[in-house]
Amino acid sequence: MQEAEIKKYIYKIIMDKCTADEEARQDALGEFIAMTMPNIDEGAVRNIKSMIPPITDLYDKWAGMFVDRLMETVPRDQIEELCSGTPDNDSALVLVYIMFMESERMEKQVAEDISAFAPTQNDEAGNIASAYIRSKLTLIAEEQKKKDSIIQ
Repeated sequence: MQEAEIKKYIYKIIMDKCTADEEARQDALGEFIAMTMPNIDEGAVRNIKSMIPPITDLYDKWAGMFVDRLMETVPRDQIEELCSGTPDNDSALVLVYIMFMESERMEKQVAEDISAFAPTQNDEAGNIASAYIRSKLTLIAEEQKKKDSIIQ
């Protein structure tokens, strides 16, 4: 497998996990808003949801950073094994991504990126979006850990 193919494969696995389903994103945003702002009515929830755009640009940036770091630090034969297309190896890639995102370096990077993103939104939408991003990463981690415990 060529390096470009490997990078494209890993990137696709991560982006699919982060951006796969807009309807699910809208549902999750609604649930998140209802949990964090319990006194808000449904109309306001719909308005807030519509103000928070998909953050594909941030996911794209972080997935690219992950692919680059993985290629720098993991032996090529192990990366090729992770890119074999099996559900177990795809899950392993997602778990490694989650660990990467939970690293001290990436926590700082995410905070910087969210701070840069928030001013492009109105204050309320920016704050909700940043909290949602953090909760989304946590949910992905929890889902993946559940899958892995079932597989084992």
